[in-house]
Amino acid sequence: MKFWDIIKLAFKSLGGNKARSILTMLGIIIGISSVIIISTVGKGSQESITGNLVELSNRTVIISVQSDNEVLSKKDYINLKDLEYIEKINKVTGVTPEISTRARLKILKSDRLVDSRISATGLEFQNLEGANLLYGRNFTKEEIEKNVKVVLVDDIYAMRRFERIDIAGESITVESRKGKKEEFMVVGVYENPMKALMGSFGKERYLPYIPYTTFQKYYEDSEIISRLKISFDNINSKENVSEEVIKYLEGTHNHKGIYEVGVDFSPASSFNEILKTLSLLLTSVGAISLLVGGIGVMNIMLVSVTERIREIGIRKALGAQKND
Repeated sequence: MKFWDIIKLAFKSLGGNKARSILTMLGIIIGISSVIIISTVGKGSQESITGNLVELSNRTVIISVQSDNEVLSKKDYINLKDLEYIEKINKVTGVTPEISTRARLKILKSDRLVDSRISATGLEFQNLEGANLLYGRNFTKEEIEKNVKVVLVDDIYAMRRFERIDIAGESITVESRKGKKEEFMVVGVYENPMKALMGSFGKERYLPYIPYTTFQKYYEDSEIISRLKISFDNINSKENVSEEVIKYLEGTHNHKGIYEVGVDFSPASSFNEILKTLSLLLTSVGAISLLVGGIGVMNIMLVSVTERIREIGIRKALGAQKND
């Protein structure tokens, strides 16, 4: 049998079983398309979100105090006077110490306290942390100067504690790791940046923030500031501002070589790993659907061949050869 005869016979067979042929082609097309679309969407989403996070990181810089070869004294670390000076540097839009400690928070309908961390921030909370404020307001300059006990909480904690988000004016109790309890008034609620991932990838994380001056007053070991986060009006200001800050710290504290500049890539790196996992998961789902579709197609092909066994036997009985 010639090649073109085989092709004609194949099309004739397809035409004789139109419904089966259409369903088979649909299975193949949908299976392959799902894998391609899911892979493309996953990769595109990963690049888009990671790009936004990297852009945010490029507008901030971390100044840290580090020394591998010598013991540092308290006067070598950054203090509040340093923060006040850095805030006044041209092109700087915000500065806050990177300090936090373990804490415990109360949730609704339970006397049990849940583990968390409480962090310090300043006037530029939204710019420095990339936070979306849902209700209330940020801290005021007066609250920071007077060490007022106010707090910003995330929407996840607001729902667990009060079963609503608009809780500005409510009070919450924060217990330190040494068992000391302090009452804080909620002034604002922001969207938890990990909210979309908590349900599927682990337990809830509550992220309360208080003014850095209040943090230093009420929490132990907080008078030592070893890390600062600084934001700029544009990316081009980063190098000049970083150099000026390092020069100021070295001159004021009379100690060179211990102040370092770093970029805060931690959010971008964390989300990039999560997005890679999600992309792999979605691609796996598409591959499984393709496998299931492929098994269905093979089953239909097997049925088609089985149905022709009797026809082939009759032809051979009449003298047909393999080439026929």
